[in-house]
Amino acid sequence: MRKALSGLRVVEFGQLIAVPYATKLLGDMGAEIIRIESCDRLDMYRTLSFYGNNADGDYWNKAANFYEQNRNKLSATLDLTDNGSLESLRQLISLSDVFIQNFTPRVLKKFALEYEDVRIIKPDIVMVSSTGYGHVGPWSNYGAIGYTTEAASGLAHMTGYIDGPPMLPEIPYADYTAAEHTAYAIMVALIHRSHTGQGQFIDVSQSETVTSTIPEAILDYTFNGRISDRMGNSDAEMVPHGCFRCRGEAAWIAIAIDSNDSWDRFCRVLGKNEWYSDDRFYNPTLRRKHESILNNEINKETSQWDARELMRSLQANGVAAGVVLDGSELLFDPHLNERSFFEIQHHPASTNMPPLPYASRPWKFSKTPGRLNSSAPTLGEHNEFILCEILGLDKISFERLKTVGSVGNEPNHNIPPVVLSFEEQQKRGLVVRRDGDYKERLSDKFGAERDNGD
Repeated sequence: MRKALSGLRVVEFGQLIAVPYATKLLGDMGAEIIRIESCDRLDMYRTLSFYGNNADGDYWNKAANFYEQNRNKLSATLDLTDNGSLESLRQLISLSDVFIQNFTPRVLKKFALEYEDVRIIKPDIVMVSSTGYGHVGPWSNYGAIGYTTEAASGLAHMTGYIDGPPMLPEIPYADYTAAEHTAYAIMVALIHRSHTGQGQFIDVSQSETVTSTIPEAILDYTFNGRISDRMGNSDAEMVPHGCFRCRGEAAWIAIAIDSNDSWDRFCRVLGKNEWYSDDRFYNPTLRRKHESILNNEINKETSQWDARELMRSLQANGVAAGVVLDGSELLFDPHLNERSFFEIQHHPASTNMPPLPYASRPWKFSKTPGRLNSSAPTLGEHNEFILCEILGLDKISFERLKTVGSVGNEPNHNIPPVVLSFEEQQKRGLVVRRDGDYKERLSDKFGAERDNGD
């Protein structure tokens, strides 16, 4: 079946998440993604988080996060300080629809890869620059990672407990937000090009993609002159609203009561009708006033329930509730598995990694569904195909690039990463627990799909 984006070619000059995740989504839908890498400066995600916590051998081809962000892609290693390699990249751009990168503007200027340079090579190119703070402005050349952009976006100020400091999420939230906005922006630009024949430059500010998700704080100041503060898990309108303990280790449920009718039904499910008639909890304003007392009482009751049973009981009575799932629970969740959310990814034989389940896409297309077709590439896996078959480079020139080290399949500076033992990770609070039988559980759950070659 032809995919929605079959025939689209994207050159990716990206790293970590903000660009690779965006192109991963396009690749899932059929676009050809050509990833430009460097043997001199590895993507950090090639050096983190290894299957079985083992970084022996060619560690740069075994990193879990890299496989997550870079499936359905081709990899070419080019040293852009070499004129021959830089010219190869320019030729590749001339044969492509989209050129996307997430380096600072000064990097593009150094290699003469700014939009005005690229449009000479390919007049109708759609070019994307995804940076921490945008391509123009006084912060445009500032380096950034997700945590700094979340701080600058306003999200960190709003996140945290009452009377506590600002807090950052455990994951780089801004990278994923930016990637989803970027995928959308590319598609809009391509639609425009299909109507007009005109390419264009897309300037993505990763911090602004997060700011756009928290307009309430800006509007509250714009309309009322008020500065929003941290509320923990509370909500300005809904009470109770938060996460409550359930029976078992680290078991929680999130509950949101949006009306007195929901409050009545919630009390009935928990068998606490007296709460509904309690003067302290009569309406949202009073419940807010006595929220600490109320939350303590709720925790006493919910801690006697299994989290999933309570979720089902509350949902059956029209009360918004959701069990808090960790990584293991997500992977084996019956709802996600019925929707085929996880897809089996096979890894290159050289890695000795078994097929493993990976998250797919949060949407389902009825006519042109996406699919995980190939695992993330090993470093420089497609050098010859891209340079010789796509660009027509002769074998002598290709071998010259290999000889000078511009093109290769392993890092120029082979410094194995430091891998902490699971015990040390737990000691530092990096992990909560480790399931010793996880390999067997994966095999039992996903083994049939592997046997079918899916």
